[in-house]
Amino acid sequence: MSTYSGTDGRGPDGTVPCRSDADGAVLLGREHEKRLVETLLTDLAHQGRVLHLRGAAGTGKSALIRYAAACAEHRGIRVLSATWAPSERSLPHSALHGLLRPELARTDSLPAAERAVLDSAFGGGPTAPEPADLAAAALKLLVTAPGPVLLCIDDLDRLDTVSRGVLSAMASLRAASRVSMIVTERAASASLSAPDLLTATLDDLPDAPARALLARAGRTTGYTEAQLVLTLAGGNPLALTELSLGSGPLGDAAGFGMLSATPRLAESYAEDLRELSEPARTVLLVAALSASPVARDILDAGGLLLGSGHDARAGLAEAVARGLVTEDGETTGECRRLVFPQPLVRPAVLYLEPASRRMAAHAVLGRSLTSAPHAAWHTARCTAGPDEELAQRLEALADGPCSGTDLLVALAALEGAARLSPDPERQANRLLRAAELAVDRGLVDHSLRQGRQIDTAALGALGRALQLWVHDLIPGNTVVGRERIAELCEAARAVSGQDPVLAQKLLYAAARRCWWQQTGREERRTVREAFESLRSGPSDVLDLSVMALTDPLSVLRPPEPHPLPGLREEDEANLIAQVAHLTNDLDRAAPLYVKAEAALRADGRYGRLPQAVVPRAMGQIWLGSRWDAVHALTEEGRVVAEQTGQPEWVARATGARAVVLALEGDHEQALVCAAEVEEHSLRTGLNRQLHLASLARALTASGTGRYAEAYARLRALFAEPAGPYAYEDFWAVVFLAEAAFPAGETEDARSVVKHLASLTDSGRPPLVERMLAYAEAVIAPDEEAESRYLRALGPGVETWPLLHGMTLFGYGAWLRRRRQVTASRTPLATAESVFRALGARSRADQAASELRATGRAASVRSAGEGADSVGDDVAQVLSPQQLTITRLAARGLSNRAIAEQLRLSPRTVASHLYQIFPKLGVASRAGLAARFGAEAE
Repeated sequence: MSTYSGTDGRGPDGTVPCRSDADGAVLLGREHEKRLVETLLTDLAHQGRVLHLRGAAGTGKSALIRYAAACAEHRGIRVLSATWAPSERSLPHSALHGLLRPELARTDSLPAAERAVLDSAFGGGPTAPEPADLAAAALKLLVTAPGPVLLCIDDLDRLDTVSRGVLSAMASLRAASRVSMIVTERAASASLSAPDLLTATLDDLPDAPARALLARAGRTTGYTEAQLVLTLAGGNPLALTELSLGSGPLGDAAGFGMLSATPRLAESYAEDLRELSEPARTVLLVAALSASPVARDILDAGGLLLGSGHDARAGLAEAVARGLVTEDGETTGECRRLVFPQPLVRPAVLYLEPASRRMAAHAVLGRSLTSAPHAAWHTARCTAGPDEELAQRLEALADGPCSGTDLLVALAALEGAARLSPDPERQANRLLRAAELAVDRGLVDHSLRQGRQIDTAALGALGRALQLWVHDLIPGNTVVGRERIAELCEAARAVSGQDPVLAQKLLYAAARRCWWQQTGREERRTVREAFESLRSGPSDVLDLSVMALTDPLSVLRPPEPHPLPGLREEDEANLIAQVAHLTNDLDRAAPLYVKAEAALRADGRYGRLPQAVVPRAMGQIWLGSRWDAVHALTEEGRVVAEQTGQPEWVARATGARAVVLALEGDHEQALVCAAEVEEHSLRTGLNRQLHLASLARALTASGTGRYAEAYARLRALFAEPAGPYAYEDFWAVVFLAEAAFPAGETEDARSVVKHLASLTDSGRPPLVERMLAYAEAVIAPDEEAESRYLRALGPGVETWPLLHGMTLFGYGAWLRRRRQVTASRTPLATAESVFRALGARSRADQAASELRATGRAASVRSAGEGADSVGDDVAQVLSPQQLTITRLAARGLSNRAIAEQLRLSPRTVASHLYQIFPKLGVASRAGLAARFGAEAE
């Protein structure tokens, strides 16, 4: 089915929009068909026409019929409808009688000949009238009432044969009348012809309307489930509104990577299946149920079920003749494969067949399939008791790649293997594997269901450890109190001898909690002590992650990780990138995140995707030459995290966006995002995000000239004297140093920078080295500043465009203050260019103001400034610096705010304004605003 959306009123093309029969919604993705309906109804004012719609089951033919009927009624057009009913298909004239029933009371007004024809058809006359005569009489009846008429005929090819012939004749005869017809059917009809016939074939929906319809249906609960439905539905509107993963165990359809059918979806194919012979129904059931498409296996199983190989081959031939299945033309002989042209037929067949027949089909498929894992799947579906050997064979189905719909196969196989497991520990491990797989793919509810089935009471310490790991595995559970960190460490110690892999996972979970909750030294020490006591041999990437999450300064120069058995290549890349990211080695992290992200997308591992996308976006703040990519990545990370139940990553993405918005000068929106992050932190107790919110607020303050406030906010991030510093703190020191001079906090800033430098003496990533070099240059005494700026601007600084632009701007501003005006122009002009390319508008405008103060025009005007923002006469009377001060004063900035922005003293600004007022003939700031306010905005 298609769906509707919209309101009353005229559309953009001036036409009156049609209203649906339910809620006035407009069909999604059917613009061409809607235009045909509009043409049909518009032409009805003069003559009747026929609109013929063709399409497979579920493509929305009935929805278009309802839409057309609603549009016609909205215009005051009479609407008569007819559709097929299975019980009336063998009754001649039944559909035609249903169509004309509202009009039959006026048969007395017809001439005797037409009245006799209708009486003969509907009154049980001795002879059936000819279709042409009955069509003419029906049209005569319709035109006896004034006004146009729309006939809506749904599923013409399924109506009784006589009615179908009469309606086809009416389509040919109604041209001279004001009777129009809209007719739908699944297959093209050779008998339907009419002058000026309008035709359309309803194909599957394109991606954008399909996503909109899926969202409107509201049956899916998360991003991964939505992606599965989009893949399996293939754009079929009915499937998009009906398919879902559900909350219970996966059904038979999961064995071939499909979701179970709903009653409505199955019913759309029911009539096609009821018409089959018993052998054809049986072979079709076996083919629909089979996890293997090999035709020989399916025929063998069908022969066992029917008791005759000949009947199985005849049944298959019938199903092929009806187009329900096809034989793969690329292979011949015993290796040929059976394919369903309409994949949705398979779950429909399974729904319509009783459980007893499905179980019988599973049994024969288990004996017939040559693939051992596939045979195990079918045997397991009809096995009730425990069977370890069968469980092992079944579990093998989950060993391969689980991309796309293969995820359903793997989850169903693990569920079945756990059900068959006689040993509680093996059962728990299989359920844990299913839960981990579900979390990996973003199926949070499914992972919870698997985790709840683990019998912890029968497993002692291992059961408690498994319970803790599953709980920590579920996204959003990091909000549990900090006491959970000690529990995880104790559980790791308890099971380290029995299950060292689980012990390592538990320590990683504890370290991750330390990072998200930004715990104190006591909790971090607890994790490190447990880690050191259980550690043996060289460090693998999970060990390095534990160290980076609890003490990033200890892995500023991490060793090459030892291979971790069973770890996927993309997972290893993601963990190495995490370690690099946590230590601010963004240059190393970036390509690893790109690699991990590509693999996660390809495998459909949407539960892990935000953990690569959001950190990559944050790295691009410094590494990117344009911030468009940052916005795209943070938005995608936010959406996927939200729909996979990961609120901490939603807040992380929002915090990263807040920082970028503040850097771009969109201060209002930056503060909105910062408030969202703070609300999340207050609600969950995860303080990690507050660093980003504080950074965004500080950047907003400095961007609006409030340097003292900015400095205070940034300084609060360095309250803990011994670290470990989050990587955002290294970012903060850059902006702290920038705000120190106008805020009058240079000495304090020097102490912070010196302390931070001492903590990283053992080795610094390249970006941290340049960040500290910049900070030392900005707050250096004048006699040291130039050499420090030149060091900060050394080869390679272009790798980090934002830092490059900031360093150039700081150096240019310092040169101008030192009266080296000519030398300052090049770094200031380059800084402006870098900032504009990034999208840092407020910083580019600030660089442009400094550049104008040197007597050189900026390369690009500030946003909102006209080409002739100041007349030639004014430019001649004011110096470049006075012109800049005039603009800022006209915008309402105080002397102190102007001084902070231009790095002057408030007394110097007041002196300049004292000279500016008489030169311009004004007596106050209000006069400046009246003359220059519009240009200064």
